[in-house]
Amino acid sequence: MLDFQVESPIQNNPYEEPTKWWRIVPGETPQLMDGRRPAAYYWRKAGGAEEDNEDVGTEITLIMVNRIRDRVRQWRAEGFQGASRISLELLAWWQREGRAQRLFFAQLEAAMTVIFLTEARPDYLQGIDIRPDAPTSGQVASGIRPLMRWACKMATGGGKTTVMGMLAAWTILNKVVSGGRDARFADFVLAVCANVSI
Repeated sequence: MLDFQVESPIQNNPYEEPTKWWRIVPGETPQLMDGRRPAAYYWRKAGGAEEDNEDVGTEITLIMVNRIRDRVRQWRAEGFQGASRISLELLAWWQREGRAQRLFFAQLEAAMTVIFLTEARPDYLQGIDIRPDAPTSGQVASGIRPLMRWACKMATGGGKTTVMGMLAAWTILNKVVSGGRDARFADFVLAVCANVSI
């Protein structure tokens, strides 16, 4: 079992982008680092931890996630270039002063990321290549088109249901205002979730 602790584990305000993070390496003293923790995950061979419970695995950096975070940060700082009027109004509404319940930064960033990937000017999207799931040749013959999948990872209690509502409002309002002509937006939403979770 890993044996470490830090005096002040919480270093950030939930309503602002993180600016500090703990770098924890087994056998070393935890270090408080400036900036935001890079997105990564740990890979460990299945069944390989039975003899060594302290093996955390190999850290794999999520290069595309980190690139998208940086671009969304830049896009936000530069006024959401390319966003529709409806999207700009929603972004302002979600961040307005005096909200009864202020949104967490993670909620705003998740919604902003989807809006960014859909509406940002092409120069912001250079080097961001997210490919859709390609159907098999048999599926193509049946009329099935490629499916684009995006995921916003958020912690338990981070407000995922609220983000689903934000994105439903965003896509439907944009579709309606475009007169149904803008193929980037949908006028219907299907939410699939486990009944134990929601």
